[in-house]
Amino acid sequence: MSDQKLIIGYYRLSMEDDSEGESNSIINQRKLVKDYISNIPELAAMPFQEFYDDGYSGSSMERPAIKQVLELARENKVQCIVVKDFSRFARNYIEMGTYLEQIFPFLGVRFISISDRYDSKDYKGKSSDIEVQFKGLIADFYVKDQSVKVKAAVSTRRGKGEYCCGSAPYGYRINPENKKELVIVEDEAEVIRRVFELTNQRYSKIEICKLFNEEGVLTPLQSMSRRQKSDSKKAASRGLQWTSDMIRKIVDDKTYIGCMVYGKTKIPDPGTGKEVPVPRNQWKVMENHHEPIVSKEVFEKAQSLQIRYTKKSKFDRETTLLGGYVKCGNCRRSLTSSSPVHGHILYSCAYSKGKEDTGCFAGKADNKMLEHIVLAEIKAYLRQNISQVQMQQSMRKQHEDSIEAYKTESADCEKCQEQIKIQNRQNYEKYHEGQMNQNQFMEAKKQLEEERERLQKRVQELEELINGEKEILMKKNVPVEQMLKYLGYEKMTREMLEEYVQGIYVYDDGRVEVEWKNSY
Repeated sequence: MSDQKLIIGYYRLSMEDDSEGESNSIINQRKLVKDYISNIPELAAMPFQEFYDDGYSGSSMERPAIKQVLELARENKVQCIVVKDFSRFARNYIEMGTYLEQIFPFLGVRFISISDRYDSKDYKGKSSDIEVQFKGLIADFYVKDQSVKVKAAVSTRRGKGEYCCGSAPYGYRINPENKKELVIVEDEAEVIRRVFELTNQRYSKIEICKLFNEEGVLTPLQSMSRRQKSDSKKAASRGLQWTSDMIRKIVDDKTYIGCMVYGKTKIPDPGTGKEVPVPRNQWKVMENHHEPIVSKEVFEKAQSLQIRYTKKSKFDRETTLLGGYVKCGNCRRSLTSSSPVHGHILYSCAYSKGKEDTGCFAGKADNKMLEHIVLAEIKAYLRQNISQVQMQQSMRKQHEDSIEAYKTESADCEKCQEQIKIQNRQNYEKYHEGQMNQNQFMEAKKQLEEERERLQKRVQELEELINGEKEILMKKNVPVEQMLKYLGYEKMTREMLEEYVQGIYVYDDGRVEVEWKNSY
């Protein structure tokens, strides 16, 4: 045995362990391990070093401290690893068994689990007994069962309108008086409102970033780190300058119109901790969840006015026609374009490169093929909507007449309500003068009150009808002449894309879907 090799005490605590009480605390694990080592002379004589992961699940080996321990083991610097129980090291049955049966014996590392009364030196040259294997299997089942239960509990809380998406997003904080609510952080909210205001004034993302950086406006990471008084090393290493991606995330985030958006990723296999992205159209959105920072009208205008910047080829410096529009149907990221070869450009999803089973577009889409498909889709879209636009224009007079009729009826209702007030006063005077007895007065008052409530309800209904008609009239009506003109085009133009298309999504099964910018 080399005196230079270490004996490692490893401790781990996750949120579910913490909820079980003090027995699994880091302090308790440390005391148990140190007491155990001190009572065994051969272990007590070794150089001792401690590592711990606080707040990490045992379902994954992606933990900072355990990575350091395993790196030391691979460098032949570890003689023995001591843990409180198997679940502190790992809850994954297969992974636990792999380390006990293969990796640690190969590296010459002794492994001790105190509560399980396991010492690998007792199993040298033979496999671990059935009790050890069964405990590993139970730990694996436990973490998967916990994963399912936690997911169900979170789903129930969301259904009740409680906020349970982790830390609060930029612009909000968790209400200290009610941990289930979000409240606005006003100085951050002002920055968010300004981002939308500048976007709606047709500032580009780059121009907004330049303006904010020149003015020294704190980035989201800086602002949140300062507000939470947390360790600012992360903010010091990155996030000091505003970037286009920061602006994009703010402008695209429905959180700022009072929505709670969740379900952006999922874990297909409970307990693995491996997340996969969910298509945007499958995200869950709960409206009117919390106080908005900007109005829905401001948000939608910013969405329609976002300036698209297209990448230019470093070879010929010509702007690609579809640049900024073609995206992966799975992860919704923009596809990257190749250099042009004989006039053709190939689009692919950078996220899928070097990865397996991402669900992302793994092929290469030819720009000419995409232009042909999208042009056909645009023409079909225009044919479908031309008749609707024509109908809207012909019915404009009808909507205007309806508004006038509703306004006239509403004014009549207001007059009737005034007459009811006068009649009530007159009845009271008659009752006071003895011209009406109490029963007659109360019956007349009841009838007038019922009529007043009916009129008041009708006024509210008419106001809603008027607003509905106004919304129809305010909708953008693209001239039919322009739509007919585009129907005659043999090639797609950038103008057509900017007028009608929000995004072009390419899927791994060969499908191409066009998301439309406007509805007529």
